[in-house]
Amino acid sequence: MHLDRYVLRVRTDQEPDVAEERLRTALKDEGFGVLTEIDVRDTLREKLDVEVEPYRILGACKPTYAHHALQVDPAIGGLLPCNVVVRSHPEGGSELIAIDPIAMMSITEEQDLEAIATEVRAELQRALEVAAG
Repeated sequence: MHLDRYVLRVRTDQEPDVAEERLRTALKDEGFGVLTEIDVRDTLREKLDVEVEPYRILGACKPTYAHHALQVDPAIGGLLPCNVVVRSHPEGGSELIAIDPIAMMSITEEQDLEAIATEVRAELQRALEVAAG
């Protein structure tokens, strides 16, 4: 199953460490903070003794949007923050992937949340494109 209808993605020639730093800056410029970080590579090495290419998940959040969404439905916290991935691409460089907020929030069928998701999507897409150069 191909996930492009659930995610935003861009490819860059940058190595993962460079792409991640650029992504963090681009997210910050769009008003997002990174609340969580998961280094999948380190976790799999530690827990399963397997080696995988660099893969990091950043939990990005924009407080104004999160606050508004939580006012619409306090249970929405189960869908927050927005996960953004930096991974080594098999053909070289990196791939930047973010959950598509529109797809994620559409399951709620709340019009107010879909409006927020549209704004978040545009900002995440810009951040991915700026980071990719």
